[in-house]
Amino acid sequence: PKANGISQRCRPTTLGLSCALRLSGDACVWCHGAAARRGEAASVDAVAMEFVVQAWRMIQSPNVTVEAGEQKPMVRRKSSINITHRDWQFLQYSKFKDLPENIYGAAMMAIIRSTQSYHGAVHGVTFCVFAGLVLNILMQFYVLWCTRLYICVPAVTRVQALYARFHESVFVDGVFSQDAWEEFPLAGSLCQIPLSQPYFFVSVLVCWTATIWVDLLESYRYMSLWWQLKKTAAEGELTQVEVSVESEDSENQSHVLLTAADRRTKVATIGMIFVPKICIALFLWWLGARWLVATTNFQDLLLNAVALAFITELDELLYHAMVPEDIQVLVRSYKIVRPQHAHVRTRHQETDDEWSEWVTRSRDRRLLYRIAAMLLAMTVIVGFPVVYIKLLQHVLPGYRWDVHDPCEARLESLMMEI
Repeated sequence: PKANGISQRCRPTTLGLSCALRLSGDACVWCHGAAARRGEAASVDAVAMEFVVQAWRMIQSPNVTVEAGEQKPMVRRKSSINITHRDWQFLQYSKFKDLPENIYGAAMMAIIRSTQSYHGAVHGVTFCVFAGLVLNILMQFYVLWCTRLYICVPAVTRVQALYARFHESVFVDGVFSQDAWEEFPLAGSLCQIPLSQPYFFVSVLVCWTATIWVDLLESYRYMSLWWQLKKTAAEGELTQVEVSVESEDSENQSHVLLTAADRRTKVATIGMIFVPKICIALFLWWLGARWLVATTNFQDLLLNAVALAFITELDELLYHAMVPEDIQVLVRSYKIVRPQHAHVRTRHQETDDEWSEWVTRSRDRRLLYRIAAMLLAMTVIVGFPVVYIKLLQHVLPGYRWDVHDPCEARLESLMMEI
């Protein structure tokens, strides 16, 4: 063969070994050089095998020379495979999900235990837990209703009267009057309403929306887990559980895994636990956003946001106040099995390269799902407050966005005086 870069065909054929590779002339020259270096006493089979291995490396990485950099592509490829496998392991869900440590988690635990036992004491615990659940739901709805009636409605009335007074005093024949604005006695109060500084108010509303979004997302995840549970094997069986022991030396490491449930149990659980929880979260977001819009000063704006977060934590407060410690331990010991989509290596995927390729595709697909979920969360958390302020808020119906500019000029003049 000629060492001029023209592709040639090399056929080192020996006992039981035959290869036909279209390579550059340099590879064939290397083959002859290796044979010459080994001498006539060298084994032809060994020379041919060494040639095939080295030629294959040159095909995979033609820009890397054999002497100086033959290890670099192999190391880089191995590192990439290791990163892919680590990503795949981290992206895998655990086999089960813990129940939440609040009154809703205790209710789920009670449902699982009652469907597995016929003892009166077990049903007594279930009755007490569901009494606490009903109390929590009634308390949250009652607090929200009183907040709307005794706090939100008067605040909306005050801010509407303030905005109407602004238009009556400052606008002359529908045109803004700077002289009337300078003499307006309620300018300081008007410039404290949240809509006078829309960017700051959107930031506060984004934080409030993120708080409710976390609650809604948790409810959706548990609803999805319950609905995706397998159907029970026996007719008339409500639930199926398995006991998982992580350590044989300690009984505290044992878990009760809910693996299957019939349709009636799923519907009852979702209807009694998650539907009220989601309704409370949505009503709380709407009431909180309306109350924040109607706040008449920025100091109360932040305090009101913190006060609203207290209502979202009422289920955890009642849980730790009413449920005994040993029942809380029971709640922590019960888990819900996640749906597993494990891939088993088949005969068509016996090689490491095919397995790595499948892992890479699965990892990339799952990362795309994660990217879509993050983009959706950011769109909802940031976009919905903007839409609410511009289109959905009815605290100041027909708001003309005519408070920001005069309040900014007033603020600048006050800053100059300081």
